[in-house]
Amino acid sequence: MLFRSGSFTLRPPCAGAHPYDIDTGGIQSEMGRRELTSKEQRRMLIGLLIAACLALGVFAVAMSVMSKESQQAPKASAPHRAADPGMAKSARVEGHALAAGMVARSKAEAAAAREAAREAAARKAAREAAARKAAKTETAQATTEATSTPAVPADTTMYLTVPKLGLQDIPVLEGTTEASLGQGTGHYTGSGYPWYPGSNTYIAGHRIGYPGTLSDHVFYYLPNLVEGDEIIVTDTLGQTYTYQVSNILEVPITDLSVTAAVPGRDMVSLQTCIENYGDYWTEGPNWNVRYVVQADRVS
Repeated sequence: MLFRSGSFTLRPPCAGAHPYDIDTGGIQSEMGRRELTSKEQRRMLIGLLIAACLALGVFAVAMSVMSKESQQAPKASAPHRAADPGMAKSARVEGHALAAGMVARSKAEAAAAREAAREAAARKAAREAAARKAAKTETAQATTEATSTPAVPADTTMYLTVPKLGLQDIPVLEGTTEASLGQGTGHYTGSGYPWYPGSNTYIAGHRIGYPGTLSDHVFYYLPNLVEGDEIIVTDTLGQTYTYQVSNILEVPITDLSVTAAVPGRDMVSLQTCIENYGDYWTEGPNWNVRYVVQADRVS
């Protein structure tokens, strides 16, 4: 019969054996297992220590590397910081140069635009002047062509009307003698007549004239006429010729070219005397300059 207690067994006494011998084999086996477990624990503990040491070593190496890199970083960035002022200065210089170039280009473009505008204005003025001249010539030619040839009166006496000067039907007698001028105005002998197309009907009158006659200050206000003012001549047949002032001349008293006809124009000329060039209101005594108002026929 066996009796078990804990980790050993009691056997009943048998022949040749000590009563209740203890089974030491089981005790030894149990102790061997416990010894193995203790060794494994020591090995595990040693492995953990070794791993911890390795981890600490790796951590220390990593910290050392990071420390060196952080120390080198400021050194590496220092050249960039040192170069910053130079780069900034270069950028400022480039900016100033660019701005100056833009200003110069803007000025050049503005000057070119002004020059182009001046040239365009000059071309426009030239075209307008040419158009006016052509229009005037065409008008004169059209008037000459459109106006029927008037009848030729037997009496060359005419009558002069200048609305702006308040002159109404002033006689225009043949010749420029004092006898003719004393009665109003006189037609310069040898010049044209309005009933002949293309003529220059030349009429002279005194500036002061004779008191109590139609010659009294008859052409005193002639310098007040301007371009566009109307002059009307009527012949003894009642035929009327209308003109508009187109030109004003001041010439020496010896210049007779102003009495001649002008090709392409049908005109009348009114002439008086002035003391000097540009002096319209001094009343003599020399009357050295002829003052001539020319007007082209419009109807």
